[in-house]
Amino acid sequence: MDFQEDIKELNVIPRFLTPKFKNLEGTRHIIQYEARDYVFTLSKTYKPKIECFGITNRCADGKFILFLDYDKIYKDIVFKNLSNLIKLFPEDLDNFYIATTEKEEKLKSGKIKGSYHVVNFVKNFKFKIEEMIKYCDVDPYFIKIPHKTAHKCHVLRVSNKFYKVDGSNLKETPEFLECYPRTLRQSKKECSLAHFKAFQRFWKLKNPCYPHNFDDSKTVEMHKYSTPKGAKNAEKEC
Repeated sequence: MDFQEDIKELNVIPRFLTPKFKNLEGTRHIIQYEARDYVFTLSKTYKPKIECFGITNRCADGKFILFLDYDKIYKDIVFKNLSNLIKLFPEDLDNFYIATTEKEEKLKSGKIKGSYHVVNFVKNFKFKIEEMIKYCDVDPYFIKIPHKTAHKCHVLRVSNKFYKVDGSNLKETPEFLECYPRTLRQSKKECSLAHFKAFQRFWKLKNPCYPHNFDDSKTVEMHKYSTPKGAKNAEKEC
């Protein structure tokens, strides 16, 4: 790694510095110089790129389905959110499908904490979807995503997360957990058949609550995207 530009930017005169230590291994590179009255150290850290694949919530006819993304939250809060949505939008939603994005943790208090993806296959206009999300305790970054991307959609990860360089796995694919509520709900609105089939494949849905009024859609939008390790997904949360 070349530190010369950094030295120039800091207005340090290289001829007055004597190289003392250099480590250019791994993801953190360090170079250290010694002057008469001080030791000068520069360090750069690479953020390994992580890649994954996700599905957008835009339907073939321009409408959208509801995606929700929860990060490290009590499970009972998720259920309360979904219960409230059904009460607030009874004609616009049927059963929710919930998947875990990492292993759930049972706390000493008896509560269960985890990270979750939630999908509802009923199609609505975008303003209605955005209104629904406002009533939920989703990851704050998830709300901002459509404004920061060219496709202007929410995206849920359906692949594992893997390092771009060596292909090693960071997170497994989301795993289907259950439907909510467990009794069948039926909306009068159309549901996206293409999205249902896609999640049926990726999540390996077990005993799904089949909507009765599917449209005839056959395609969904998918995106491949990269994020730095330890940061939120650029198109999230993945």
